[in-house]
Amino acid sequence: MVRLDDFGEASRLAFQCIKPGVLTNHVMTADEYREDIESGTLYAHTWLGGVLFLRDRGGYNLLSYYIIDTNVVPDCELPDDTVTEIAYKPSGAEAAERAIRFWEITGLNIAFERIRLTRLETADKSGIGNAVGIPFQCRGVPLPGFSLNIAISQDFDDCQKLMQANFDPITGHIPTSQEIETSIAEGCILCLKDSFGKICGLLRCVQRAASVEIRQLALREDVRGQGLARQLLDIFIEKWGSGKSTVWMRDGNVPALKAYNSAGFTADGWRSAVMIKPHNPKAESLSSN
Repeated sequence: MVRLDDFGEASRLAFQCIKPGVLTNHVMTADEYREDIESGTLYAHTWLGGVLFLRDRGGYNLLSYYIIDTNVVPDCELPDDTVTEIAYKPSGAEAAERAIRFWEITGLNIAFERIRLTRLETADKSGIGNAVGIPFQCRGVPLPGFSLNIAISQDFDDCQKLMQANFDPITGHIPTSQEIETSIAEGCILCLKDSFGKICGLLRCVQRAASVEIRQLALREDVRGQGLARQLLDIFIEKWGSGKSTVWMRDGNVPALKAYNSAGFTADGWRSAVMIKPHNPKAESLSSN
């Protein structure tokens, strides 16, 4: 396993594998390459069967891969708490199954599966375009005792703590500090505050070229069951609902599915398998090599 410190080398490794028939889940952008290279957290390994990239997240490692030959397994030991996600549409189910079987041989197991929901664009193109930190003037009636704002820099700690309390530290896709800071700067975190001014709910999204993806929707445990998730979704729709919106959710999460369905999101056929190599306390971390 080699730590990469040059963007050109990372690009070359990936580019040489882009060919028909190659199995891949590689979705890293150029900016993500550069961020991980600058922080010293991007590693790569080549073998006769392909190339893999590992992104050290300080407690677990994100795996991206290009598999050229499924008959040749990597000639390296993956670190414990390595996580990868294999997403596929119905026409790609056979290729995804091949990739899943391949990584099972190396010691990864399916932790759970997710489905993607999509809400198509609406005729209303107005949006609401509120500035960061300014309370929303939403069309619906806000629930008593709560206020809703776009998060500002002072909300960073509370937003991070709420996401850490709601999502698994390894498989929960919790954003890095840099990603949270970027989302706040771009006005992409909606936060609910209780009567004491404490953040009790949030929705974080990422704007793509042709869509907006909801990444996290979280509520403090003591305020669940009051319709706050739906209110966050309503405000999300007011701000970004004029275009296509997507969200990935764990398959079988009935309450979440009902909330998203009621807001106009429906399953679009895309699925994913989240795989993890279980932790072994005796194993060394990637960074210690």
